[in-house]
This record gives sequence, structure tokens and C-alpha cells, in this order.
Amino acid sequence: MVTQKYGFGELETRALFVLEQNDTALVRTSDLGRLLKISKNHANKLVWQLVKKKRLIRIRKGVYLFAPLKAGPKGEWTEEGLLVISELLKNKPYYVSFWTALNFYHLTEQVPLVVQTMITHRRRSFSAVGTKFEFITVKKLGEWREEKIGQKKIRIATIEQLLIDCLTHPEHGGGVEEACKGLWEARKRIDYKKLGDLAQKSPDVVQRRLGYLLEKLGLKKIKLSKKSSGWRWLDPRWPKNDYEKNEKHGLLVNISDKKLLSWMES
Repeated sequence: MVTQKYGFGELETRALFVLEQNDTALVRTSDLGRLLKISKNHANKLVWQLVKKKRLIRIRKGVYLFAPLKAGPKGEWTEEGLLVISELLKNKPYYVSFWTALNFYHLTEQVPLVVQTMITHRRRSFSAVGTKFEFITVKKLGEWREEKIGQKKIRIATIEQLLIDCLTHPEHGGGVEEACKGLWEARKRIDYKKLGDLAQKSPDVVQRRLGYLLEKLGLKKIKLSKKSSGWRWLDPRWPKNDYEKNEKHGLLVNISDKKLLSWMES
């Protein structure tokens, strides 16, 4: 296999130095032209050259993702991928949740190749630098906190909100079994009163799932609203032709204890 190597001209080297020096994540053609004091046409040509050499990745017209030299020849890196969100959505309401936040809080050994972000406006998902940027649209955001990564700040769900998110949308966080594991791993860091308050503001099915998992894990009981009538699925991701009814929580349990708690054996 032949490995293609790219060299950089004087102007390209200057551009990369300026972008790294300013800890840049998102690059606009106009900004690059201003920083280097070159014409619009010259800036367009420079951007095209850096895209070809895997140092800029196009997001939309005139806006690019900067891959630092430490990203390697394929233009892939990890931590900086997360920082893209703080730049991309800095003037919009958002916070990072699901797999990404589970990994951030060390509640899972899974290394996600996706940055999952809760937003209140529609935005198309895209892939770049070896990472998928996925946006989940909701009417109202939950609780989040600011975390500093490098020189930038990023909004990330609180642990309590993260668990609620994972139980609300199991399809985005690895299913109820991953929420169960996260609940266990975070058991000494959880504010149970806050978790209960957030649960009571959540859909009925979330309270049922949370109550079931707390009981299954032998963790602290929290006050939940009285469940409404009818049955709900414990995990909508699993098949629905084999289940047991849990009268106490009004759940159709379609995942066995062995599968639900398989992570305890590893």
C-alpha cells in the first residue's frame, strides 16, 4: 500500500500555524483571509488546498472543521471533535448527552464515535474527522453544566439529567441496559433528590423504568408520581414477542436479567 504524503507551502504553513495558535475549531474562509491578510480569491484557493491535504473538512459552504497537525494523515482526532460543538452551537441552546456524556463521566467503557447533542432547533447530522455529529431535537432542554476542555467550555448534561435522557430515549444511549450500568456506576455521585425531581417532570414511562432499575440494583428509592394506567415497554429496542409483566411498575419486561446485568460479569 502506498502512503500519500503531503507537503505544505509557505502560506499553507502560515495558515496552519495561525489556526493552531488560536486554538481554532471552526474555520470560515473570510476569517482565514482576514487573519492572513490575503484576498478572497487567494483565501478560497488556500482553503481548497488545505481541504485536499486533509487539514480542513467542509461542513457547509464557507465553513470548515480544522484538523490540527496532531490529527495525523487521515485528519482524524478525538477530543477536538467534541470541542467543535462548543464552536458550532455557542450562540444556541444545547448540551451534550447520551453515549458521549456517559463516556465523559466514565460511566461506560464504550468509546463512542459519535458526539450526541440535545438541541431545541433542527440541525442536520454530519460526519467529519472520524466522528459522527448527531443532533437530537427536543422542545425543552434539561439540566446541564459547563465543563472546560482545553481552553474552551462545553455544555454537558448533569449526571442526573443524563440518566433521565437515556431512559427517555434508550435508542440513543445503548438501551436500558446501558442506562442501568450508568446508574450503578454513578450511584455514589448521584443527587437522588434531583434525580427524583427530574423524573417527575419526565414522561410516565421514564419514571417506571427508573423505579424498576433502582429496585433491581438495590439502590436508594426515590419518590415518583403514581403511574398512569396501561403498560409500557421496559426497552423498546428489544423484541416485543417475549416478555413478562411487572405489575408494580406497569412494565412489559422484554429483556432478561442476564442481558440487563451482563456488564456486572465483565
